[in-house]
Amino acid sequence: MSSLSRASGGRSGRPPVRRKGKASMAITEERVVNGVSVPPVGKWEFDKAHTSFSFVARHMLSKVRGHFSDYEGTIEIAERPEESKIVVDLATASLTTGNDMRDGHLNSGDFFLTEQYPIVRFESTGIRIGEGNAFEIDGNLTIKDVTNPVTFKAEFLGWGPGLHDTVMAAFAAKTTVERGDWDLTWNVPVETGGLLVGKTVDLEIDAEILKVD
Repeated sequence: MSSLSRASGGRSGRPPVRRKGKASMAITEERVVNGVSVPPVGKWEFDKAHTSFSFVARHMLSKVRGHFSDYEGTIEIAERPEESKIVVDLATASLTTGNDMRDGHLNSGDFFLTEQYPIVRFESTGIRIGEGNAFEIDGNLTIKDVTNPVTFKAEFLGWGPGLHDTVMAAFAAKTTVERGDWDLTWNVPVETGGLLVGKTVDLEIDAEILKVD
């Protein structure tokens, strides 16, 4: 069963279904913003079993996908959703692309210099509510000792009761960055022309979050 199918309602922003039993006790008064039911105010944490922080980069003619398996993060949902906060720390040593040699290179001084800079941090600076379930997350992304602003285009997938007397919500977000903006400039030319590694990287978040207070 998928993580979203465990919710009784709330997908695409529909109001959650009130069930009898423990799960219904965790549901608070419904709030609606722009016609979309939004999650309750409070502190939330990422459900690590159903969340991924991944990246996609071009390698010659193909694409390589990787993700960070170790991270810490919190979300504070505010009374006004646009004042909500997101903070995520990704452990660079945990990145994996399915190839040990490539992972070792990414952790070296050519890229993340993990030994000296073990954390990649994203800290939001603002939320912008769009049409329907769309919203944007503005924030600062710090890699090594360089911080730049980024904007994730996001989609709210809904919220509702989860398992074990929890309240859950889900969203997906994506942005594309120029890795050179963080001094991640390593590359080599290839015989057929062009460069071995693409200059842009897609950053993707698929998140399920759980209310903790």
